[in-house]
Amino acid sequence: MNFNSRGFSKVTAGLLMLLLSLAFAALGAGWIISVVLGILIGIAFLILTTSIGNRIQNFSNVIAYILIAIATLTLIIFGIPKIQESLKAPDLVYGYVGGERYDLLVRNNKVQKLLSDADLQVTDASTTKKGSVSQLQVFNQATSQSLDSLDYVWTGDSAIAEAGKEIIEANGKKVLENEATLLDPLVLVVNRKAANKMSKSGFFSALSDNSFKSSGFSYELDTVKFADLLEGDSTWNEIGITRYASPPGIIMADARKSNGGVMAETLIGTIWYNMALQGIADTPSLETSKQINQFRPLPTNIPQELSQKMQELRLRSGFAESTSSKLKVQLEEGGSPWALTYYSLGRNITKTNPEFTLVALSHTMVSSNQLLSFSEKGTRLLRVIESGEFQKIAQEYGYDAPQGSWIVLSDPTFEAVRSLTNLPL
Repeated sequence: MNFNSRGFSKVTAGLLMLLLSLAFAALGAGWIISVVLGILIGIAFLILTTSIGNRIQNFSNVIAYILIAIATLTLIIFGIPKIQESLKAPDLVYGYVGGERYDLLVRNNKVQKLLSDADLQVTDASTTKKGSVSQLQVFNQATSQSLDSLDYVWTGDSAIAEAGKEIIEANGKKVLENEATLLDPLVLVVNRKAANKMSKSGFFSALSDNSFKSSGFSYELDTVKFADLLEGDSTWNEIGITRYASPPGIIMADARKSNGGVMAETLIGTIWYNMALQGIADTPSLETSKQINQFRPLPTNIPQELSQKMQELRLRSGFAESTSSKLKVQLEEGGSPWALTYYSLGRNITKTNPEFTLVALSHTMVSSNQLLSFSEKGTRLLRVIESGEFQKIAQEYGYDAPQGSWIVLSDPTFEAVRSLTNLPL
């Protein structure tokens, strides 16, 4: 073979190595295996296309065939399983998601990429969008057969999650994991003009924590003072507001449908319960948290007087679905200057409408957004949600509240929550 022929064989072998490596990698064999296969087959090609003299001088036909055999074995043992795995459709995951997190999980392209990398697929068809309390109502009426395909439930706070766990396990579906995912505290979303007036009257306080300001807050409020205003004995005039009908109410999600409403009522109810224990309920002046040394969680059996107060508050408050758009509509209608909701929803409202601002509460409750997994696929989904990449994406949806700047009250039992909020379960 002349010099030009040998050169052509080398060029061809080099191109073969490159093309085969790229082809195997594109099929999903993995880069290391693909490069090894390309080199082995390329060298075998070079040996078999070299003249007899050069072949005796360097390699034999046997060596070339051995290289081809090694490449074939490598492909069979390592390459084909990887190629089959890459060609396999991602596992479709079935479950329930609360309304606030639905778009994050199902519609966000970056989240879909994370799921694809984990060989998972979450679609509109495989995901049921339903509020946390409505989820419980569905599970309460479900049969073991209807829950067979359930991989996960992404619900609200720990009390709601514990109730869901008990209901589902009673139907024979074992919960593999029950983990907190995204922490979301309750805050006030307030009409900015009304907030300025409340600040001038001394009802709102200036921010004591700089991290609050960077997170969208303008003021702080003592939660006991806030709850005391809502007891029904005060008027808006007392805090510098003349526009709204007294006694004051508060916009919140409907506790009969949404975890956000459950938490809002639970926070107010917990404050009222502790005020009664300290003998400072229904006093002429607005009380503060300094008069309560330790906050106790709600009891299983709610006192009748507290139940009556909650019912009266519901009658003078506006209910909205637990989405930022619905809460925003309620606020913009102007019947009430404020709403008690999650930080994530409040942050989204204030970002799109500068007429509103956030007010931090001295004592609050934090939704842990529990995820219950019932299968290996559900647990893999949980790991994706727990990952740093997912948590960073979630911050774009408002799940980035400052931590440690407020006192978080203990969660009550589900029995106490059900007794307080009259959940239809």
